[in-house]
Amino acid sequence: MANMTLKELHSVLGEAGITVFHYEASLENLPYISFIETGTSYNYSSGRAWREITNVIVDHLTQEEFGGESLELLKKALLKNKVNFTTSTIYYEDLKVIHTIFTFSIVRDMEV
Repeated sequence: MANMTLKELHSVLGEAGITVFHYEASLENLPYISFIETGTSYNYSSGRAWREITNVIVDHLTQEEFGGESLELLKKALLKNKVNFTTSTIYYEDLKVIHTIFTFSIVRDMEV
């Protein structure tokens, strides 16, 4: 899990060189990345700090074969920022859209 805020994650995703949306976008914006949080938990650690753990889904949509350069740049940006992720890909034949889904968690340390 990478230690970052959602705003920092937005910046990391932007390193792919295409538009990044939080929550939603439409196919008119191809190629694009969108991301959502699917849940957050709070854990007490080290006897002094809370950790906020947020589960995230990132969607990369393009019509470029093999996901295009932006897909590779996205993977490299996440790895460079120590984000461990899992991917799955769906091809929507009727729309000619390649949809790659990234799932992972980010952590933020919080003093209380």
